[in-house]
Amino acid sequence: MLSTLTANTAQSSQLRAVHALSETSTTRRNGLMAAALTVLIWSVYFVSLQLGMRSALTVLDLALFRYVVPGLLLLPLLIRRWPTIREVPVLYRIGMIGGAGLPFFLLSGKGMALSQVAVASTLIPGMAPIFISALAVLFFRQGVTQTRRIGLAIIATGVLLLLGQAWLGAASTGLRGPLLLIGASFCWALFSVSVRQSGLSALEAAALVVVPNGALALALAWTAEVPFAFGGLPGWALLSQLVIQGLVVGLGSSLAYGYAITRLGAELTSTIGALTPVVAGSLALLLLHEAPTGVMLMGTALVVCGVIAASGWLTRPRR
Repeated sequence: MLSTLTANTAQSSQLRAVHALSETSTTRRNGLMAAALTVLIWSVYFVSLQLGMRSALTVLDLALFRYVVPGLLLLPLLIRRWPTIREVPVLYRIGMIGGAGLPFFLLSGKGMALSQVAVASTLIPGMAPIFISALAVLFFRQGVTQTRRIGLAIIATGVLLLLGQAWLGAASTGLRGPLLLIGASFCWALFSVSVRQSGLSALEAAALVVVPNGALALALAWTAEVPFAFGGLPGWALLSQLVIQGLVVGLGSSLAYGYAITRLGAELTSTIGALTPVVAGSLALLLLHEAPTGVMLMGTALVVCGVIAASGWLTRPRR
């Protein structure tokens, strides 16, 4: 009995222990480059997902591109590195597989079908710091600084503006789209905390995410009653989704984001990620002709400023 209690206490301490970052000028520079690349990939992801949702493809069709293709490529690595990966606490493994897996993709895809790119690219990375702070307080018993409280309050104000715009401007769908996107943001926050605490490399984390989710996507597609829509689209459309969802997003974003998290931490990485709405909104305006309203621009600006303030980057000592 005593040994069981001791083992449970040790496991709880391992889960709650916050892993320290070893930061040098080289790792910081590489982390910043990886975070900037992540912003670009995310922006392309939001635009391509919107294009996919406007086509005959279903969100499950897109999920097959997103997880099966990189899953097949990373399956040998997962098998080879499994002795290391299995050392990660189960709770963090579940957080990574679910946080960046099918639950996230389905919520973001369904929410994207009911929203504009500017809203989706603002809510998903913008709400993540609020959820990360909540997890830090509830699970890791960390405090929240005054600067971070102010930043989170600014984020909440911007989110309320976007929710109000959705409620007043789309009577048919109302808040369904934004609420689904906020759910996707919670999943992403769970993934961010889990990959930060896991100690895995970016490649190991990517393999752990895409392989089981690729298998699950195949199982769902096999049992689904809705037929595939692949045959009704031209070859260039399928190839573009295959490259963007499967390779660029499925592999590229997982590697770049995982690397940035391990080099910069969740706070600074989320600060750079706050630029996603700016880049994605610009791409959506050019490619999809989605012109944001004044309220959307104001809400997006508040969320971006709030994320930067909440990260503490402005008050961080310079090395």
